[in-house]
Amino acid sequence: MSVAGTQPGNGGVAAAARGGRYSRQVESLMEVFLGLAILVVINVVWFPEDPGYLTVSPHPFLFLTILMASRYGTFDGFVTGVMCAGIYVTYAWWGRETGTVVSAFEWTQIIPAYMFVLLGVLLGEIRAMATREVDSARAEAAVATERLDAVRRDNELLTRVKEELQGRVLSAEDPLARFYESARRLSTLRPDEAYPSLLDLVARFTGAEKFGIYVADPDAEPLPGRKAVRTFKLKAQRGWLSPDEFDAVLTAEHPAVDRVLRTREVVTARDAGPMTHDVLACAAMPDPTDDSVIGLVVIQRIPFVRLTQMTVTHLFTIAGWAGKTIADARRFEGAMDARVDDERAGVFNHRFMCERLDQEAARVRRYGGVSSYMLVRLIDFETLSDEDRGTVLRQTGEVFRKQLRNVDVVGIYRIPGVFAFILPQTNANQSVVVSARVNEAFRRALGGYGSRFAHIRLKTGVATTTNTEPKTAQQVMDEAERFELASRGEGS
Repeated sequence: MSVAGTQPGNGGVAAAARGGRYSRQVESLMEVFLGLAILVVINVVWFPEDPGYLTVSPHPFLFLTILMASRYGTFDGFVTGVMCAGIYVTYAWWGRETGTVVSAFEWTQIIPAYMFVLLGVLLGEIRAMATREVDSARAEAAVATERLDAVRRDNELLTRVKEELQGRVLSAEDPLARFYESARRLSTLRPDEAYPSLLDLVARFTGAEKFGIYVADPDAEPLPGRKAVRTFKLKAQRGWLSPDEFDAVLTAEHPAVDRVLRTREVVTARDAGPMTHDVLACAAMPDPTDDSVIGLVVIQRIPFVRLTQMTVTHLFTIAGWAGKTIADARRFEGAMDARVDDERAGVFNHRFMCERLDQEAARVRRYGGVSSYMLVRLIDFETLSDEDRGTVLRQTGEVFRKQLRNVDVVGIYRIPGVFAFILPQTNANQSVVVSARVNEAFRRALGGYGSRFAHIRLKTGVATTTNTEPKTAQQVMDEAERFELASRGEGS
């Protein structure tokens, strides 16, 4: 990069330029001689009556001068003009005595000779000016290219430095960006789906080799003669060669667990005492709504150099996120269990239908009367795409709700594509009328001409219960399903 280092290169470039210029001049001289020779030969062979083209206007030598000047530049145009002028003057003076030429020479005869030289110089200079402009632009382009290459090299160097710095930062003890991004994977609506991601977080950001996740067991029975203690059951583990390497159940009597429940901090073997050699570190997974501990993250083996304060901090953060995620997922599951409707069909779900049918069967047994239970299957429902299935279920549920009475109950059966009706005070003959009515309404709503659901048909099966022939809810459902299969030729 030094100046001394660039001087030899510049000298070499200059020498190469001089060599190219010399070879170009030799080439131009050869072309001049060749052009003049061709013109002379043409003159001698085809136009012998006009030696030197003295009567031709414009003179052929003028075209040769223009060609050489515009092709090579000032010097070559000047040389070509001088040579053409010399040959022209030689032809003009040929055969005359010297004294006669000097005394009676007509100066107008040598005007073309002057024109050869003048035109060669002017056109050559124009060509030289254009060449200099091009060379200047080319030199500027070369400088710009060199600067661009230098900037590109600097950019590549800075990019490598940036990547190296990022690698060092991300491999440091507190890679917050990666830590947060990985923790976002804990977001889930099912507790069981959170455990694999939680194991990955613990392994990645604490370096633990052998660890497990314990979940609180609210239904644990106390041992005979002993008071009830909090119990945590093993839910997921990693790094164990056999299931019996670690306790399947931990209780609050364990020193590390007891200290975690009291302090809600990460407890290490050094903090809990010498009796916790089987637990290297333990962290609580708290429920943020009531501050209860719903689980534990227990590490049994970790490289010595990784058991630092930063590792403890990471473990505490991971356990906090896990507790919130699992608690939220449990509450979501509880809310879903409390729902009585099916979100796709817009009717009651199967669990509610079972409870309602059990109540209806008990009412018939106790107070008398009759009640019917009808299953309506959508034939060829399984051939539809998932999106079309949702559309058919929603529209069919709306049709059925409009066709039934307010006291009737419509819902989803346990088999996909099957609806269920609970029809109080409806006997078998009356249920046939209901079946015909819903079939006609379904055909008008979804089976019209050109509908992509025109191939979907309905098949029904009905079972009844009376006080004279009482049946349980399960017996009614099984009988309705047998009748529905028999109506399609799939059962007896």
